[in-house]
Amino acid sequence: MNKKIILINNPAIEMVQGFHSNGIASGIKKNGNHDLGVVFFDKECDGFGMFTTNKVKAAPVLVSKKHIKNKIRALFVNSGNANSCTGESGFNDAINICKEIGESFNIPYTSVIPMSTGVIGQRLPTTVIKNGIIKISKIINEPNDNQFVKAIMTTDTKMKIYGVKVKTENYEYSVIGCAKGSGMIHPNMATMLGFIFSDAVISKSMANKAFRSSIDKSFNSITVDGDTSTNDSVFLFNSNCANNKPITSSNADYKLYEEAVQMVASQLARKIVEDGEGATKLVEVEVKGAKNIKQAKQAAFSVATSSLVKTAFYGEDANWGRIVCAIGYSGIPCKPENIKLYFDNLLLFKNGEPTTFNEADASKILKKTEFKVTVDLGIGNKSWTVWTTDLTNEYIRINANYRS
Repeated sequence: MNKKIILINNPAIEMVQGFHSNGIASGIKKNGNHDLGVVFFDKECDGFGMFTTNKVKAAPVLVSKKHIKNKIRALFVNSGNANSCTGESGFNDAINICKEIGESFNIPYTSVIPMSTGVIGQRLPTTVIKNGIIKISKIINEPNDNQFVKAIMTTDTKMKIYGVKVKTENYEYSVIGCAKGSGMIHPNMATMLGFIFSDAVISKSMANKAFRSSIDKSFNSITVDGDTSTNDSVFLFNSNCANNKPITSSNADYKLYEEAVQMVASQLARKIVEDGEGATKLVEVEVKGAKNIKQAKQAAFSVATSSLVKTAFYGEDANWGRIVCAIGYSGIPCKPENIKLYFDNLLLFKNGEPTTFNEADASKILKKTEFKVTVDLGIGNKSWTVWTTDLTNEYIRINANYRS
């Protein structure tokens, strides 16, 4: 980590100048947990978004894709209901939520980003949400313990928030992000929502550049179960409230900002995988020695999404053949005699055949809650890393009973 980038202990959205947040239990969820959150911006902010590549996009995604082109004043999120596959009525519900936010906070409704997450195919309880928005508008400035972050959770077992402060002799600013996601996680806006808040003074074009460069190696490099949701979205909001000299070009100050955003995005992505539904292990899969980035990424995801590989991780079974097999069917050019395969630093396979490794040593690595799988293709110098989980009985239980 760059010495000018400092980890924030116990971060909160309010630590970023220009933002206020809160969340409540409005009654959307049957279990009575928090389910409605708002972040209010003191002034118009630049906003940037990337959205699910699923052809079936939820109503709030469609509305947010329009509104993100404007200056932004508020973010709304409800959990427990995805407002997806709800037709024109669902789209109108999302618009009406923006209008309710606009009226309650005295801002243009087109400056509101609405997001929803939860069960697909159900209309939003708009009366419940309207009452919740009115309530939250009255407490938005009250100190709270990351109630917004609690409100965006669905099957998550823990809050996901991470932040850093960039500090030099001449200026300082903060970058803090939060996310939700545990299941239905796969790249191309791997179900997840991510929100990053910054108060750095930076031009819209440079902030957008940093935002987009941070996503591919973070939220788009994780997988839990191979499912890409209808609601996946990630945003960066920049208030420009700090005291730094405006960042308008790719200079050293920009590189520092880009690194800070990348760090926050990457840590949030890892937190999503760590909290994968039913997961007991976080596994880093690196494919190196590829001819190009595209092939390295393709091979890494072939390993990381394999049900056979993931169940072997769960069983703590050093069945390395499943990994070599996944490389072989990944669709990239490769030769088995060139491939080397490692669990952490233990070499298991090279020259087209297994090494004389100790099976007990391999099992010891797989018993850890975090370990690394490295595949060296031996045909180039490009690499890619993906984070994945094991596949467990608990994952099946959670998703078999998701709507009950």
